[in-house]
Order: sequence, then structure tokens, then C-alpha cells
Amino acid sequence: MIVSTDHHLMKLHLAIALLAVYSSSAADRKLTALIVDGMNNHDWAAGTRAIQSILEGSGRFTVDVSTFPSRPEFFRYDVVINNFNGGHTADGARWPHDVELALESYVKNGGGLVVYHAANNAFLNWPEYNQMIGLGWRDKSFGEGIAVGPGGALVRVPKGEGLNPGHGPRHDFELYVRDASHPITRGLPAHWLHPSEQLTHGQHGPAQGLEILTYAFSEISHQGEPMDWVRNYGRGRVYTTMLGHTWKGELNPNLDDVAFQALLARGAEWAATGKVTLAADLGWRPLFNAKSLEGWQPRGECLWSVLPDGTLLGKRTAGSASSQAWLYTTAEYGEFDLHVEYWIPAGGNSGVSIRDRSRAAAAIGETLPYTTPAHVGYEIQIIDDDAETYPTGSVYLFAAGRTGVHRPGAWNSLDIESRNPLIRVRLNGQIVAESPGDPARPKVGPIGLQLHDRFSTAMFRNIRIRHASSPR
Repeated sequence: MIVSTDHHLMKLHLAIALLAVYSSSAADRKLTALIVDGMNNHDWAAGTRAIQSILEGSGRFTVDVSTFPSRPEFFRYDVVINNFNGGHTADGARWPHDVELALESYVKNGGGLVVYHAANNAFLNWPEYNQMIGLGWRDKSFGEGIAVGPGGALVRVPKGEGLNPGHGPRHDFELYVRDASHPITRGLPAHWLHPSEQLTHGQHGPAQGLEILTYAFSEISHQGEPMDWVRNYGRGRVYTTMLGHTWKGELNPNLDDVAFQALLARGAEWAATGKVTLAADLGWRPLFNAKSLEGWQPRGECLWSVLPDGTLLGKRTAGSASSQAWLYTTAEYGEFDLHVEYWIPAGGNSGVSIRDRSRAAAAIGETLPYTTPAHVGYEIQIIDDDAETYPTGSVYLFAAGRTGVHRPGAWNSLDIESRNPLIRVRLNGQIVAESPGDPARPKVGPIGLQLHDRFSTAMFRNIRIRHASSPR
């Protein structure tokens, strides 16, 4: 039987087409991630909320949480994020033996593992965990250490030498990329100021097979200390980050650092797949340039100015008669993620408007009858009063926010996820309100910052947006 060349070519083209469809489908599929928490000397609940928000917000992951003593099913997931720390001493809490064996098998057979901040303190006497993390909160008698010298050169610290592990108070420090060619760090700045973080020094362990990705200079050890690193373990991959410090009762601005978020999300993607598709900026773009009001339009009687540190300050002008005043973007946006950090004084009242195509015309007296942006599009409430029907974080008129999350007299972070069927609000990392909204209301509109009444003052900073669809 003679088969034509054309027939062979058709089969080859079909195979190539099917492979392309499969590859595209695999790349488009969201990765499944599991966070394991439930015990930590840090505020593990805040850490888990941040990890979940960062990974889900990237659009690349779905995220589940397993809280100790629940028994996680590792093999159901592409990547496991360990946010558990039962203590760094020999009597520290351990997982059940079969659960520990299950994690070893999961990673050895190709699973991805992310070790988050203090999770590398855990399991002192679990030999395979020490192999996976490479470096941990271990005394110098435990094993070797690694420091980073001039030009990024690695310096091995012999067992028994150097400092025992420790850290000073959280502070801002310069974080340096040591390996700019690795998929996790490729495209990130060569260095940047990372805010309010804990800089750990003196870690020790087997210290084998590690690729140190980032480091920071410690004023205590007087040397470069590894902050992020990776290693292979069997057929699997492990990414460890010392960043992401959280503590009960403290603000955590380090979690809002986009470069940190990129390290975490890309580290999780690399651990899961061995590749990175996420952009170095995770799609975020500045909405306010911290220099001028370019791209913004004041509405009503108000004065907006930019302070020397790049903070946006809004005040009502003396004797103003309009009920409200606003500052609106000149562009309009459909589906997006918005990050805003705000400060209001005692008794202050402000808000963030989305999808209000009237640009507060009735609220500032341009049109009648009187109404406000909350009745045209949507307003995310900002108010220094948890006794209000709609406290800070509420989708005003639609969903009352959780109380006790706004921090009076302090800077707060507000994250708004705007989708056609859902508006979700996170305040200081916690989901406080969700609403499907009103299908009859606009799906597109500008973004506005409110000065509610004649005596209002408000400040905003680090305003950024990530598009789920392009601006109009």
C-alpha cells in the first residue's frame, strides 16, 4: 500500500496543531496553590491573607488554605506555600509523620514548594525539610552559612563560625538582585528600597545546591544576607523567601511592595512549573505619578497638591458651598484592580468612586436634582467611624464592610477589585465587602477620590491600577 506524502503532511500538521492547542491550554490554565498555616510566632493569618491576595490577584492561581491540624492533600496542587512555624527548637511542633513523608514525596516527584518567611524556622529535627530549605533559623553549630560579598560573590561560612540567627527591628532597606538571569528575578530592578521588613542574618543549614537570588546588607552582621533563594529537590523545585514579615498589631507596608509581590508570585509559578510567565510588575501601572495632577481633574471647590514625598493632599477650599468635592481620573476604566493607600484625620470622611460617568456633576451643583456618585456608579466608603451603617471598605448602599479593620490616625491600604459581576474590597489585606452591584449601572467610568464635606482633608499615595480590560 502506498501512502501519499500529502497524507503524511496532513497528519503532521494536525499533530502540530493539536500540540499547539494543548500547550496554549496548559499555559492558560490557572495553577492550583495550597497555603498551609495554623501556627507561627508571626501573624500567620495576615500572612496567609497577603499570600492569597497576591497569588489570586496575579490571575495565575487559584488558592486554597489548609490550617493545622487539618491534614493537607499536597498532591492535589501544583504548588504548596508553607506559612507554618511550630518553633525553631527541638521541641517545636511537628506535623504528623505521614504528612511530613507526604510532603517529601510530593516535592521529590515534581511538586513545587514555597517557604514563606518564618516557615524556614520550623522543623529543626526533620532532615529532609532542612535539605529542602537549605538555610534556616539554625544555630551556627548546625551547619554552614552563606553570605554575599562584593559583586554578589558567595562566601561560605564554615560550620561553627559566624553569627547565630537573629535580626534587628523591622526597617527599610535596599534589596539587591544577585541573579538577574533567573526567571523569578528577570526584569526586576537591580535594587530597590523595600519598606518595613525584617532583615534576618546568620542562617545555617546544609547550604547545598542553592541559587541565591536576592540579598540585603545587614548592619548587624556587616555582610550581605540572602533574602530569596531556590533549589531543586528530586524532580521538584523549592523557592524560599525571607521577606513577608507580619506581626500582631503592626502595620505591614512591606506586603504592598510590588517587587516583593512579584518575587512571591513568580517564585510560586516557578516552583509549580519551572517557568515564569508573570510580568515583573504583575501588570500594575501607576495611576498617580506622585509629581503632578497629570491625568486627574478636580471637581467642585477644593485644592489638591502634591507634597515633597509624593503624597497627594486634598483639602476643601474655605467657604466652599458645594456639598462634595472630588478628584477624578480623566480616563475611564472597566474591569480592573485598584490599590490606594489613604489617611484621614479623626472624624474624617472620604471615599473612592468607580464607574461614575457623571463625574459627581450633581454632587457639586452642576446638575439637578442633587445626587452623589454612590447613586450613579459606586462609592467605596472611607470614614473614621465604625458605628456608621456603611463603615470603611463598604460598597456604599450595597454591602456594609466589616468593622475593626480601619486603623484610625494611620495609613491604611484599600484594594478594589472591579469586575462586571462583582465588586470586592480588601482593607489592610482583609476582604471586608463584596457586592454584585446593580446590573443597570455603568460598567465603565473614571476613578474618583472624595472630599466629603466642607471641612474635609484627606491624603492618598501609591495609587496604582491593573487592568483586566484596557482603559477607554
